[in-house]
Amino acid sequence: MDQKEQIFEIISFTADNREYYPASMEHEDWMPENFVKHTEIEAALGQSRYGGPIIDLPPGVEHPDNLRFAAQLDLSKFSPFDKSGLLPKKGQLIFFAEILNDTGKVIYADVANEQLVRITKEHEDNFYTGILIDQVFADTETFAERYYEPDDEDEETNEDGLVWGYFSGSEKSKIFGIYTNCQLQDEEIKEITFSDKVVLLQIGENGFNDEGVFSVLIPKEDLKNMDFDNCEFVWAQS
Repeated sequence: MDQKEQIFEIISFTADNREYYPASMEHEDWMPENFVKHTEIEAALGQSRYGGPIIDLPPGVEHPDNLRFAAQLDLSKFSPFDKSGLLPKKGQLIFFAEILNDTGKVIYADVANEQLVRITKEHEDNFYTGILIDQVFADTETFAERYYEPDDEDEETNEDGLVWGYFSGSEKSKIFGIYTNCQLQDEEIKEITFSDKVVLLQIGENGFNDEGVFSVLIPKEDLKNMDFDNCEFVWAQS
């Protein structure tokens, strides 16, 4: 099968329409109406989210030093849509990262949500605002969707007369599928996508990030073995 036509099964998700920020911050004039203090948001223990000061940790687990809380996934909400069977069926995946040097840590814990311990880490660094994950659903994507017809004759085209969309895929937040990085050529993206690496998390520009894509990659065998020590963290922005 032509790589451009291969169908990738993914788990897509969308953002809640509110964004919450640390209550210690003053409300600024630039903040839109959907910005609320974190003390005004109702988030259940273990509820899936991206960034922000509210973190639900397994008992006895400490917040890693020198990293920011990036995301938390309640796998019981995601695994029903996992056609690969690679994700744990339940428990929490908790992501911490430092996007300035592409480092981070992923914690997996098979702990019931009601046993999690909520902590608050207010700051004004990367990931200082939070957004709850709203809908989770099965979806598909293909490489063909990442090319487009040229708008003018000066654009560089491939053998099919199409232009590689560097920003294509940035509008999705998902697990699995095609790697997204606006700084890479299509062949570089294909090399990663068809390697042993799996997109464990992609947070895109569909209500989560204004500009930029946060991705976490994991070796497929590690995911099968539930070993999250060798993940790669990438922030891609033009």
